[in-house]
Amino acid sequence: MVTSAKWPRLESDILSCMPSAAEAPILSGDLIDNLQKLYRHDPPKRDTILRALERMEIDALVAKSGRSRDRVWWRTGKRAPSETARRPPLELAIALLTLQRHAPNHLPSHVIGELEAYFAGATRVLQESPIDRALVDARAWATKTVRIDAGYPLRSPPIREEILNAIRRALYATRVLTVCYRNSRLDSEAPAEFAVVPLALVERGPVLYLVASRLSSDGSFKRYQLRLDRFVSAICTEVPGEPDPDFDLDAYVRHNQFFSFFPEAPVRIELRVREDGSIRNLFREQKLADDQEIVEEEGGFRLAATVIPSIELRNLLMERSARVEILSPASLRKEIAENLRQAYAAYADSAGTA
Repeated sequence: MVTSAKWPRLESDILSCMPSAAEAPILSGDLIDNLQKLYRHDPPKRDTILRALERMEIDALVAKSGRSRDRVWWRTGKRAPSETARRPPLELAIALLTLQRHAPNHLPSHVIGELEAYFAGATRVLQESPIDRALVDARAWATKTVRIDAGYPLRSPPIREEILNAIRRALYATRVLTVCYRNSRLDSEAPAEFAVVPLALVERGPVLYLVASRLSSDGSFKRYQLRLDRFVSAICTEVPGEPDPDFDLDAYVRHNQFFSFFPEAPVRIELRVREDGSIRNLFREQKLADDQEIVEEEGGFRLAATVIPSIELRNLLMERSARVEILSPASLRKEIAENLRQAYAAYADSAGTA
C-alpha cells in the first residue's frame, strides 16, 4: 500500500497502530498520536493521516463511528491488497481479466473473493490512459477473443450464486454437501433430499455438473452426476467427507465418457461419407477416434474408427445423415434407419399441422 512518496508505508503503519483484533475500536486522537510517534523526525500531519484513513475506509480496510474527538476507528478484518494487486503489471492485468471472463466456475469461491482486489487493480491499470498505445491494445484484447460451444448456441440455465458457492466450498474442503435436488423425470415433481461428497465440477457446453459420491451400506461408492440448475438448495456442512478413492476425473470424463450419456462398450464403426461440391467433410480434420482410418473412394471416403456409442454419437450421426451412412455395426445402422423413418413419417405432410 502506497499513500505518498514521503511515507510509502503510511497505510500499513496505520494498521499496525490499531488493535489487532477486528472491530476493536481506538480513539482517532490516540491513533494519530501513536502513528506520529513512529515518525519521530518527520511525522505526517493530522490531515495527511485522516486522508489516508478515508482511502482505507473506501477500500473497506477500516471503519469509523462518531464525530471529531469522539470518533473511533477499527479494523474491518479485510486484508489489505498488496501492491501487485493494486497495480499489477500490464501482462498480468490482461491475464487476470481473461481469467475473470472465462474461468469463474473453475475456481473455489474463497479464491475468487481473494482475487477481487486483483481484478479491480487490473481494471484500473487498463483504464489509466485513453491514449497510451500499450493500454489501448491491452483494452482491445477482450474484444478479440471469445469461447463458444460447438453446435447450436443453447442458453445456459441459471444457477443461484449461493448454491454454486456452497458447492465450491464443499468441493474445495472435501465436506459433506446436503442437497435438495429435482431430477429430470416428468413423473417426479417433488425434489429429493440427500447428502453427498463433491468430487468434481464439469462444464459441459451450456450446463454445469457436479460429480459427487455417497458411501453405500456395502462399503462401495455410488456416483452421481447432478446438474447445478436443478438444485433447489445446497448447504456445505462442517462434516468431513469421505472421498471416493478410485475416482479419477480425467478417466471419468475422457476415457469412460460418462458425460456422453448412456455410454456403451466400444465398437468398430464404419461409415461412408459423401462429399458434394468443394467442401471437405468435417470428419477429415476432427476425428471420431485416435485410430480413425480413411480410405478414399469416388465421391467421398469410407471411415473406420473405434467409438463408444452414446446419445451424443447417435445425435451426431443423425445430424449428418444426409451425407454420412452407417455401414456397420448392423445394429446401429438399423437403429438410425428406424429413427430416420420416424422422422420422415412426421415430415411426410410438408404443410404440417396448425
